[in-house]
Amino acid sequence: MTSETIGAIVGGVIAGIIVLFFAALIVRTVLNRPKVAPGKAQDLAPIDKAAAVQHLREAIRIPTVSMTEDYVDNIQPFIDYRDWLEKTYPLLNAAAEREIIAGYSIIYHLKGTDPSLKGGCYLSHIDVVPAPKDGWEHDPFEGVLTEDGYIYGRGAQDMKSHMIALLEAVEYHLAHGKKFARDLYLCFGHDEEPGNSTVGASSIVKHLKDKGVEMEFVIDEGGTVLDGKLLGIPHTVALIGACEKGNGDLELVVKKAGGHASNPKSPTAVGLLSKAVAKVESHPMKTYWTPMTKETFKSLSPYCKGAFKFILTNRDVFSPLLKFVFTKVAPMTNALVRSTFAPTMLWGSDARNVIPKEARANINFRIITGETGADVKRYLNKLLGDKVEVNLLTYSDPSPEADVHCTAYERLRDTIVNTFDDIVVAPYMFIAASDARFYNPLTDNVFRFGPFINSLDDQSRIHGINERLHVDQLEKATQFFVKCLDTMLAK
Repeated sequence: MTSETIGAIVGGVIAGIIVLFFAALIVRTVLNRPKVAPGKAQDLAPIDKAAAVQHLREAIRIPTVSMTEDYVDNIQPFIDYRDWLEKTYPLLNAAAEREIIAGYSIIYHLKGTDPSLKGGCYLSHIDVVPAPKDGWEHDPFEGVLTEDGYIYGRGAQDMKSHMIALLEAVEYHLAHGKKFARDLYLCFGHDEEPGNSTVGASSIVKHLKDKGVEMEFVIDEGGTVLDGKLLGIPHTVALIGACEKGNGDLELVVKKAGGHASNPKSPTAVGLLSKAVAKVESHPMKTYWTPMTKETFKSLSPYCKGAFKFILTNRDVFSPLLKFVFTKVAPMTNALVRSTFAPTMLWGSDARNVIPKEARANINFRIITGETGADVKRYLNKLLGDKVEVNLLTYSDPSPEADVHCTAYERLRDTIVNTFDDIVVAPYMFIAASDARFYNPLTDNVFRFGPFINSLDDQSRIHGINERLHVDQLEKATQFFVKCLDTMLAK
């Protein structure tokens, strides 16, 4: 047998293996079929849309702005808001026990008919971020309703709309004589926005824990309904946050001899710090798939079409390609595959003509599942060397990943599917932060979902200028919560 013949045989064998390999991938792709049909809205409650709209407008007019990480600077609006809730939702306030926690946070407890069952907990937060009037089409604290059906104002999305839709749903059930099997807890924190030093949520959880309360589930903001097609999926996609990234801040410090700006000696503290910040931005941490992101792919891949379905179904084979795409396509997808850094604040001299002895930078970081704040500090120490001091400030590690095969998750998924038309559902890792991260001592089933379909334009207005919500979105969210309360609080 000649070498040419042997080469031809070997080449044929290799080609055959490759053909069989790709044939197996194609078969795997074809067999990857949806287990849950896309959504079809059914049996939506005839809620009072006009009342819900009016109540959201009124809520926006109460400027519950949290100003610092340590305390609520403007106290009176929080007291006014509490009084407004009592007046606006009389049935809830008559039927439920109300407790004030940490001065301004609120717990409503409505007892169920079966005390042997664990309760269900719905979260929202009362506070909003500041809203300077410059650039707004309408005053951010007037709750203006425009002719095209948008309610403008701070909190229109984050997250007074969520709270109002939830409360309207509870009031609807009480007006119709509904009795839930499980205890219902409504927990409204007052200082979610400032960040890691949240007092309200942590105090609520401690209070409930001390009372021996156990929850079957907790639902907060954080998930979303995406407007537009994702990964070649010809349906609207709803994402349920089943965990969230950790977050925190660290400080970079550089110390050098200072002096008068007329006699500079290079390098200065500011110059070295600038290089350090640039290096942090240009050297991100490693990428990898978290278990939850793998679960996202597993849930969505059956609904994909074409190349997207082939690649996601066979993500173990195409993992390097997927990671590369995720790091390049958008900041959000990049955040799903690695811990991230964001330089946010810089300090140097107090005078324009003085070279400072010390320069500092704040780096906000978000920690992916599987890493910790200590890992982040260790990475930056190695990256920047001993000329830059790295000080870890306040932080929280990633939350545990919830079981996306438990009854609570399935009920939440089914509620979404039965509220929205042509929608598919998947769990995911929430890349921002919410009060939900404090509630794991009460249950393993902590989920994040906001029942609003907003455009990318409207999503970009959250915490920004001209935050707004369409009245149809508020109606749909209220109908969702009517159905969600009924489903989730059943035996």
